[in-house]
Amino acid sequence: MSHTAPHSTPSRFSDRPVVVIGGGLSGLAAAVELTVQHIPVVLYEQKPKLGGRAYSFTDETTGDVIDNGQHVLIAGYEHTMRFLERIGTRHLLFVQDQPILYLHHPARGLCEFRLPTLVPPFHLIAGILSTNLLGFPDKLRLLRAGLALQRSSAPLNDATIEDWLEANGQSEELKRVFWEPLAISIMNEHIAHASAKVFVHALRHAFLAAWKNAALAIPRVGLSDLYVDAALRFLSSHGAAVHSNSSVAQLRAEGNRLHSVRLRDGRESVCSAVILAVPHYEASELAREVLPDETLHRIGAVPNTPIVSIHLWFEEDFMKLDFVGLVERRVQWVFNKRRIARESGKGGHVTCVISDADPFVSMSNDQLIRLAVEDLRTLHGRVSEPTHAVVIREKRATFSCTPDAERLRPSHQTSLPNLFLAGDWTNTGLPATIESAILSGERCAHLAAGCVRAQHVG
Repeated sequence: MSHTAPHSTPSRFSDRPVVVIGGGLSGLAAAVELTVQHIPVVLYEQKPKLGGRAYSFTDETTGDVIDNGQHVLIAGYEHTMRFLERIGTRHLLFVQDQPILYLHHPARGLCEFRLPTLVPPFHLIAGILSTNLLGFPDKLRLLRAGLALQRSSAPLNDATIEDWLEANGQSEELKRVFWEPLAISIMNEHIAHASAKVFVHALRHAFLAAWKNAALAIPRVGLSDLYVDAALRFLSSHGAAVHSNSSVAQLRAEGNRLHSVRLRDGRESVCSAVILAVPHYEASELAREVLPDETLHRIGAVPNTPIVSIHLWFEEDFMKLDFVGLVERRVQWVFNKRRIARESGKGGHVTCVISDADPFVSMSNDQLIRLAVEDLRTLHGRVSEPTHAVVIREKRATFSCTPDAERLRPSHQTSLPNLFLAGDWTNTGLPATIESAILSGERCAHLAAGCVRAQHVG
């Protein structure tokens, strides 16, 4: 299936387009950025639909739109926000007026962590001192970690989050009730394994820039509506060609430059540059013939970390908050889809999320539904059995962002001057998030545009 504009925008570079391989968010971001710069683009996606790991569909039983996984952004994701502004869907995000996290503690009950509208770092200090999640000694320990975020510290290349927490005097209770939920949400990894370097960078961006940066931004529509469909309309109106069900089999080089890509159906597409915007394990294989870089092939072997989403429907709408984090439970976050998406259906509809889900991904649907309901009952007391349920296992949700994997993340530029790497697994300095994917795509688009213009001048 192809999506091509009937009237393309004229371009001085139309003889050889930039080929984008992969229609996930990094590929879409790259294609959108290139069209803005009037560079011709052809995008190939091997699957029938675009969006990669961010997609939605309509549940046949209820008629509700559900996502393959609940994606939460923060207001500080400037590249994501600009991308959504550009394609016309920024208004479909609910953004908190004030950063606030609701967490349910097994003993303390419902707690909140709220950042007031003060200039940094006073907003963080006030938020720590006012939270009812922690006792006073742990508040002081958390302030110590906040100070460590501010000052330039020793290199963290080999450190896990737990190493960093130990070095900054964080108690076991503080790790369990605050740092572990935060780390799993950001990194999709437990603190014992995740890279401290990436985590600290993400925290500085969220908590030490403008106070608004940490405000959560939650889509009110399905992920396909938010990202994919609007991006396709934008690309079509700007003359880009998008081909789904089109699998690239080979990158073909002449000398030290890529000349074309060959599809599995035998077609060949001559190109001025290529942006390889596929997952790390696919990029490693596809680039093997033209890039003898051992690092790229080593990162191709980095394991993936799964996420399990359990969508549940109930006769009663018992949840009053938009979302809440569960401390020391198997389910980490619960989202009230009726409130967030303003659904008109009767009863309740919630999504329970289990990140870093290796111990759970092989469980049966019945087992996962049962444990989700059990955890909901620790939050809301007498919760009835669900009337309907859908379980989604995203087995390759993110790459495993450990210190070892962080050292392997490649730059966007490769040893071939017209081949560029995009994806949340490339060296963006961020965890495997939507912001990382979109940032990587935009960076590659700028590199490819410069390459095309240099060829034209030459």
